[in-house]
Amino acid sequence: MSSPAELQKTLDGLGLGFLFPILNRIVTDPSIDSNDEDAVAKYIEADTASQDAIKKRFVGNEGRVKAGLQPLTPKQYIAAEQTYADTLKNNGLPQGFYDQPDDFQKLIAGNVSAVEFNNRIQQGYMAAKSAPQAVKDQLSNLYGITDQDLAAYFLDPTKATDVIKAKEKNAFTFNRQIQAAQISAQGQTQAGIQLGMGTAEELAAQGVSTAEAQKGFADIGAQQELYNPLQGEQAITQEQQIAGTFGTNAEARKAIAARRRSRQAAFETGGGFATTQGASALGTVGQ
Repeated sequence: MSSPAELQKTLDGLGLGFLFPILNRIVTDPSIDSNDEDAVAKYIEADTASQDAIKKRFVGNEGRVKAGLQPLTPKQYIAAEQTYADTLKNNGLPQGFYDQPDDFQKLIAGNVSAVEFNNRIQQGYMAAKSAPQAVKDQLSNLYGITDQDLAAYFLDPTKATDVIKAKEKNAFTFNRQIQAAQISAQGQTQAGIQLGMGTAEELAAQGVSTAEAQKGFADIGAQQELYNPLQGEQAITQEQQIAGTFGTNAEARKAIAARRRSRQAAFETGGGFATTQGASALGTVGQ
């Protein structure tokens, strides 16, 4: 027989801590057969004070009744929750995602089987795995977001954002992170530039699309001769290149435009603008 402390711990783990006084009476009262499940169930049902708490604990049954389904017994209900929890764990989903009784009530109300739930998780993984590797790499580099986090996001964006990297995250923030990662991936792919989180998020906040990022970073990569300083010129930093190209800093844009005009003048007078790009490389950035 379990000690009172062990019984309380077990009940708390099942979200049934409120039943401790009743069950403690059952296990300590020799007139009650604690091994008789029916007798124990009737004893609990007779305790009107606990009925509201029981109803709240197994609230998924309300949805089942409304849908014309048979409500689950507490034993069946808890077994279903455990099956969902085991499925999540076996698939490597993040701790804190759908691992509390309240998290399972919609699944139970919707009569979602273990097979269907597993299929949903697998579909989430498929969506995560099909995301471009460059984007997944940037999500990992910038935010520490894993494939498991992405799978959780695809299963339930609202819930998943509570457990991805920080508890205060919300759906808008996570969507912005994905956008920032897509932009950063273009920086790496098109120009060999690894953006910092602040820069990537600033571009995302400016509404830079993936297509715009692809073109902008391709321009930056193609015009390094313009940015590399000749004798007497000041360097145009990588930050200035990005800010000028995407229009997030007026001074950087002016610096690039001034460099272009200077190089164009030198090119037209037969000066020292030695480049394999030719004059065509001068007309795409900072116009």
